[in-house]
Amino acid sequence: MKVLITGASGRTSGYVLKALLNSPSISAPDLRLFVRSESAIQKLTAAHPQLSWAPENFALGDFLEASTLPPAVADVDVVFHNAPAFHPNETAMGIALIDAARAAGVHHFVYCSVLHPILTKLLNHQVKRDVEEYLIESGMNYTILEPTSFMQNINLAATLESSVIPAGYSPKTLQGFLDLEDLAEIAAKVILDPAPHNRARYELVGENCTTEDVARELAARLGKDIRIEKVALEKAMAHVKVSSDYEKDALDRMLFYYDKRWVSAGFGPKIDEAHSSWCSGIPGNVNVTRWLLGREPTTWKSLIQREVKV
Repeated sequence: MKVLITGASGRTSGYVLKALLNSPSISAPDLRLFVRSESAIQKLTAAHPQLSWAPENFALGDFLEASTLPPAVADVDVVFHNAPAFHPNETAMGIALIDAARAAGVHHFVYCSVLHPILTKLLNHQVKRDVEEYLIESGMNYTILEPTSFMQNINLAATLESSVIPAGYSPKTLQGFLDLEDLAEIAAKVILDPAPHNRARYELVGENCTTEDVARELAARLGKDIRIEKVALEKAMAHVKVSSDYEKDALDRMLFYYDKRWVSAGFGPKIDEAHSSWCSGIPGNVNVTRWLLGREPTTWKSLIQREVKV
């Protein structure tokens, strides 16, 4: 089996790459990593010595440069595609890769999307929704992974040093979180045995909680107070390195959505007594994640126990 991983030097695909390399059923020659530069290849071979700098193991190219895609998907069985975040051409990138994969006879296409791409108020969801639609109508075998916000978006190392969690939206916002290691474990299962997952769209959530809940878990583990500090929009943009008008607009909309969409549980059964009235980000249900992992998803408490040594 030959597997193509796009965005291979990025954070999300990096977790998936690590999970695959740790699997006994796949080896480095079974992987082809799609990257944009030779410096990315150097970064990957330094991080993973089992990867050799061979032409068949890497594909240099650009999603928007059509001529670079056929060599990337040639003789590939499974594609795992994760696009750059907040990119204005994300839909075009996905469509171009799907077309190239279909033409090359790729057996299965795994697309890493986002939880609830139907949320039309969010630009970064719209672009993924359109890729999902194109993939579903392509006639290819596919699996769509729809993860919520990653726990790793909160920099625990920086928080340990400063005792501060920077927040771009209300600390009372109820948000879905997913451990990137859980996502990578699920992605590896789908990639290595795609047939049972054909035509599936999986909503992936590990835990619903607020930033205040995360701060409390950290404080309990460390035995000291953890503050939450609201970050101005300009600083948040600088942190995620957005530059174009599209990127700025997409991030602005997302943070406004998380900050202002108030939900009250007073009109129905109180499913969560701790959050009877709250700001709502994008919470979800953990059942699918639990089923795919065959265990309980990683919670903030378990992630902090794993990552924070005291």
